[in-house]
Amino acid sequence: MTIPENPYNDGQPKASGGFNFKGFAREATERVIAKHDHAGDSGVIWSAVGKPLTRMGAGRYSLTADYLVIEIGMLSTNRQQIRTHEIFDVDGRQTMAQKARGIGTVTLHAKRANGELELVELVDIPEFRPAVEIINSTAEEARIRLQQRANAQTLRHEGQQHQIPVNAAPNSSKNDINDELLKLAELKSAGVLDDEEFAAAKRKLLGL
Repeated sequence: MTIPENPYNDGQPKASGGFNFKGFAREATERVIAKHDHAGDSGVIWSAVGKPLTRMGAGRYSLTADYLVIEIGMLSTNRQQIRTHEIFDVDGRQTMAQKARGIGTVTLHAKRANGELELVELVDIPEFRPAVEIINSTAEEARIRLQQRANAQTLRHEGQQHQIPVNAAPNSSKNDINDELLKLAELKSAGVLDDEEFAAAKRKLLGL
């Protein structure tokens, strides 16, 4: 009688009632990692998948021009987004255990829109030193774009303010002429000006 192989026991015969949970978990983890691999996504500048010893709960990280996306978990995924212009002070570090496995951890700080400071770690990622440079440069470029947009909005606002007096000038002149005409009419009504003098003063005021 042939004993069936256990698919989660590296092809070894399945023992009676036996089940290799580690093999099952490893395969499930690999499926999740493949499903969430963002390397080929449009607009992704950099991406990485953490490589913890257990291979379970590995973080998945992807960077675009505007966001750093962090996903952690297998069955239930915790997803976090950080705007790149909020990122500053990016550093890399490596323990002796990580060095032996060719991985490291990227640590960064983010200043949220509400002013709150946040510490974020991208744990156990390969090629972590280039990741530090890429995240730093992307964050710097995002801050430059943000400043350029703010400057453009300021210039538009100032331009609109400068136009207000120019547009208001004709109305101001028109009000002055109306006031002078009223004064002339009052002088005529009071008998100070006769009809001919009133007409002459009116023509002069109107530039006729």
